[in-house]
Amino acid sequence: MHNHTSFLHKRCFSKWAIIAVSVICSLIVLSIHQETEQPKISTTKEIRKFAFMKNHKCASTTIENIIFRFAHKNKLNVVLPKSGNYLSTTELFDHTSLNSTHWRNVNFDIFSLHNRWNKKEVVTLLREHVLAFTIVRDPVQVFESMFHFLDPMFGQFYGAKNIHEMIRIINTSSSTNPTLSKRWMGMMGRNQMAWDMGLSPDIFDDEVIFKKEIERLDREFDLVMVADRMEESLVLLKNLLNWPMQNVVHLNLNRRKPEKMSLLNADERKVLSDWLAADLQIFEHFSRRFDERVVEFNQKHLTMSTFLGGLFWSVNRMKHEKKLLEEANKQLYYACVLQELGNEKLTGVFREFNNNIMGFVIDTKQDWCAFYAMSEPAYLKIFQDLLLSRSINA
Repeated sequence: MHNHTSFLHKRCFSKWAIIAVSVICSLIVLSIHQETEQPKISTTKEIRKFAFMKNHKCASTTIENIIFRFAHKNKLNVVLPKSGNYLSTTELFDHTSLNSTHWRNVNFDIFSLHNRWNKKEVVTLLREHVLAFTIVRDPVQVFESMFHFLDPMFGQFYGAKNIHEMIRIINTSSSTNPTLSKRWMGMMGRNQMAWDMGLSPDIFDDEVIFKKEIERLDREFDLVMVADRMEESLVLLKNLLNWPMQNVVHLNLNRRKPEKMSLLNADERKVLSDWLAADLQIFEHFSRRFDERVVEFNQKHLTMSTFLGGLFWSVNRMKHEKKLLEEANKQLYYACVLQELGNEKLTGVFREFNNNIMGFVIDTKQDWCAFYAMSEPAYLKIFQDLLLSRSINA
């Protein structure tokens, strides 16, 4: 009798299990069909007015190229100084610095060049509150990259022949060597991200006050990307600006030559991490926030099909879009890049200022390819000409 009852229970359970699975599968198919047949139509227009805080040595040139392509395509007004590629160097950005330019009265759309961040002044210049975003990187990587990018001038300024000697100097005399508290050209040195983001060296070693400043920056930026998670960062950026994926497809620009890179051991990394404690605070804070943003992104794009599908397999919208972007980047590279060479061997619109980096020889048969590898100076000339023409007609 007991066996008979158990058998009936098993049959009953199996029956309901089969029914449940059938219903769930039907819902998944229906949901996928509905999403395929009736795609959501976004009523939000792409964002065309915004501010990008360009931090040194954080892969920001790649982000800038994405922005420049967008600005060029849509004929937008990019904020430019009277000359050069810096909106400010030693002082915080001040909108009155553009008073000496011919385009001072133009209505600007995009703020994206190197500067020392000053949100209030940026808003004043753009005449409205806009979305703002930036990018951070492991501070040890930032400093190592900066040392080689500015080789040999940067090392000579601090009396170091190479990065390893620089670390030894820091380790033995960080509190007694006055040169270490100075900045090359008045703008490049210790805690570069903190400096770029407008924070004073006077508070670099005050953890409590510095934490409050980080919290302020967190409120000022709508998105802080992470350089070592570039594809995920760009997925979040396109989502923030309501852009299509094609807008953030890119080549990795301003990469250093292989001989301009150094491997640091654990002890050397520890010395730099301690010395760059302020930047480390920034990086760790915004890395945590980035993780939160990715979770929010996945939750926001959780549909019925992905929810039900998640009962059987892991569903992650970020991983999906990251894979799409990586594949699009590969296709771009194969379609456009003929060769990678040192900057000194490049010519025309593809040549940058610095010869410690690599660049791309582009297939000229594909006209559109050039914009993905065009140098900052070449783009600035285009934007300057546009601003001059509009200032004359204003």
